[in-house]
Amino acid sequence: MADASRSGPSDKSGPQPGNAAGAEQWPREEARRLAERVAAYAPARPVIFQSGFGPSGLPHLGTMAEILRPSFVRKAFHLIEPSRPSRLIVFIDDLDGLRKVPENMPNRKDVEQYLGIPVSKIPDPFGCCASFADHMIGLLGGFLAPVEVEYEVMRAAEMYASGRFDEGLKLILAKHAEIIAIIAPTLREENRAGWSPFMPICPNCGQVVERTVSAYHPERGSIEFSCEKSAGGRSGCGFRGEQSVLGGKAKVQWKVDWALRWYVLKVDYELYGKDLTDSARLSGQILSVLGERPPLGFPFEMFLDEEGRKVSKSVGRGVTVEQWTRYAPIEVLKFFLLRNPRRARKLFLDAIPLYVDEYLEALREYAKGSEEQRRESALAFVIQSTTPRRFNSELSFGLMMNVVGALGTSDREHIWNYLVRYDASIAGDAETEEMGRLLMECALNFYRDFIVQEPYTPSDAERAQLKSLAAYLIENQDASAEEIEKKIYDLGRENYDKPGKIFPLLYRSILGQERGPRLGAFIRLATPARIVELLDATIARSV
Repeated sequence: MADASRSGPSDKSGPQPGNAAGAEQWPREEARRLAERVAAYAPARPVIFQSGFGPSGLPHLGTMAEILRPSFVRKAFHLIEPSRPSRLIVFIDDLDGLRKVPENMPNRKDVEQYLGIPVSKIPDPFGCCASFADHMIGLLGGFLAPVEVEYEVMRAAEMYASGRFDEGLKLILAKHAEIIAIIAPTLREENRAGWSPFMPICPNCGQVVERTVSAYHPERGSIEFSCEKSAGGRSGCGFRGEQSVLGGKAKVQWKVDWALRWYVLKVDYELYGKDLTDSARLSGQILSVLGERPPLGFPFEMFLDEEGRKVSKSVGRGVTVEQWTRYAPIEVLKFFLLRNPRRARKLFLDAIPLYVDEYLEALREYAKGSEEQRRESALAFVIQSTTPRRFNSELSFGLMMNVVGALGTSDREHIWNYLVRYDASIAGDAETEEMGRLLMECALNFYRDFIVQEPYTPSDAERAQLKSLAAYLIENQDASAEEIEKKIYDLGRENYDKPGKIFPLLYRSILGQERGPRLGAFIRLATPARIVELLDATIARSV
């Protein structure tokens, strides 16, 4: 039996949820563990980080997390071992047989005929690239371009066909009985019979064939099989015969494939989703059979959509980088991905304003720190070559969106002048202004796409309350935020059993939404004159 310490990627001593500092500083802890692992390596031996992408569906922000997170650890490692070379490999399993057509794929019916065929051999359903896999790999490159991550792509089809995997494949063939003994007990009883580490690629129909290997010939580097059923669930063509497992004529099953990569590429570090914990453990046991130790890493929690479901590329759920950068700076995404990977977090567009404000608060603290404190800050993993290093204004993203809504205009300079009037510091520094103008654009996009609602029509009683507030603002143009807030509470006491019950009416009438900022300060920002215009428009709708 394999030593338990070698049975899978180690996740001991990793970050623990709880305090924010630990949740954000986990790359440094992981880097220290990694430095201990590689201490005995020759100086020229590179440290290998790996991540993976299955090109059977569109990349989403979960994909980005799987690549950015090891890059955070890589950066932290080079702070400890600056002279040690390293590589981040993004491995593309484009030899995998297509098992399901993603729901957001064009020409789905046309693509279904290729179920079971390696995605590197399927025509591009978008009609612009050499293959299905090439299209997805191209999208991945564009997807990662904004985040300044250094990586190299390796493709399974090329690795298998070139013979780079042959040494490992021969060893797996020789050890096939031990590997079956590891995997078979973990399968449902009806799937145990006939399970094989190898999935041959049928020379007749081109499908990746499952569960029909009948004989192994390590001395010849081959297997015997029959083409009965493909990895995509389609019926086989009936071919029977002996075929080499080398040179791209077969691939290995998922858990074995993972171990094969670790073995051939000498991987030292890889993160993986929590749903792959058992797969990582079993792959580690297989790697032990092959005579190597598993890489370090730890399982991270899944991203959830607004309904609490796992983000999935196969059904088209998730946020694209184009969507994200329409509504928030890319650094906000990196900060989101950095924070506490052991806790499941919701990742959907409506939550972006919260994430922006979390980032702005961190950026303000970063700017206040000494050079040493900035080096140790979590934002050291987030900030890019073109990133503003400070945001001196106390304006929040939420408040900016409310200004956009209240002004009812897309005139950038008009909106900007209102923001400067509220907090002049947003224009008092070049980097702060750069960030402020970017946030203003994002706020415009977000408000137009998500916030705009049907105009509110008040009742007769509500109309009287709005008239009273409008009259006060006309007579008290210079009233302070506190004085305006007091007037609103007085109106609430006069008309409701609890004074706070007036606020939903005012938010609907002024902003077209159910909740919003502190109204006294906001009315001062938007100006009493503009708020009176909005109140008058709402009153007019009820007449």
